[in-house]
Amino acid sequence: MFRKIIVFFIVLFAKQSFGIELYIQNDSIPKVSYEAIYDVEIEENLIYGYGLKHESFDFDNPTVKPLKLDVYRPENNFKNRPVLVLIHGGGFRSGSKNLNNYINLSNFFASRGWVVFTINYRLANDFGSVPIDWINYVDLNSPTSDKKQHKAVYPAIRDAKAALRWIVVNKNRFRIDTNYITVGGGSAGGVSSIAVGITDNMDYRDELSIEQDPTLETTNLNTNFKVKTILDFWGSKKAVDAINIIYSKNLYSINNPSLFIAHGTRDRVVPYREAEELSKVYLNMGANYKLYPLVGKGHGAWNYSQDNKSLRDLALEFIISAQRLELD
Repeated sequence: MFRKIIVFFIVLFAKQSFGIELYIQNDSIPKVSYEAIYDVEIEENLIYGYGLKHESFDFDNPTVKPLKLDVYRPENNFKNRPVLVLIHGGGFRSGSKNLNNYINLSNFFASRGWVVFTINYRLANDFGSVPIDWINYVDLNSPTSDKKQHKAVYPAIRDAKAALRWIVVNKNRFRIDTNYITVGGGSAGGVSSIAVGITDNMDYRDELSIEQDPTLETTNLNTNFKVKTILDFWGSKKAVDAINIIYSKNLYSINNPSLFIAHGTRDRVVPYREAEELSKVYLNMGANYKLYPLVGKGHGAWNYSQDNKSLRDLALEFIISAQRLELD
């Protein structure tokens, strides 16, 4: 006890007198590995909340849909394991947590020490509840062929944030440290991950009232979270821009989560300029980011490698460095 007190005052004196930031090995910092050293335990289809679905965006005939996630856990006895939440792609029209690329990514990170949550969320054909401000914004700014897809962005990100809140509430159950949350995904999952990480806790939550959507009460509304790192695979910042425009906000700052961007230079689904624009915002703000141009690659280049390192390896190294995680 005496030794801990001495160390505390040494650190405090150094910070106050010399502006020195000291990094002392701390057992509270999660430990991970570059290599697959753990077996992985999987728990499927846990319900993290409920959402309304309808027959159209006129919001007729509402029914309640359970929202589900899978958990991939390393078989170790650590009590402060870092978190990775994966959001699948599919243009907000299709896809699920059972896509092979997300299963592979989940096992990759869980075998190295992360507790990984892969989530399902409402898609375009669910016609989830959307606030009137968002509907007006889409109707004014989107081509007719994209209106359904763009309206589906709101309930999708609402659900992703509900999943984060559920994870925080259940942190003891999964033995996780919610100070070390990474959110990632590809395409639509990248769009959602950027929005979940950068927007305020109230965004994609408080635009609808309990009276308008009673299922909100199932989503731990009084719980907050903070994302430390974003993995953006061929996504964009459009869902953040929409909140900025609709609600006159400025959500970009030096305090935004550290950001890993991987984007094909020949992507014809989400153009590479989206990655350039996002990285420029981070550069101007002075926030931490790394852009990997996947030269010559198109959309969904999961098998990309550079200098004998896979895309997963590059993302792993970025998280470890950005979050200053300990190596086991």
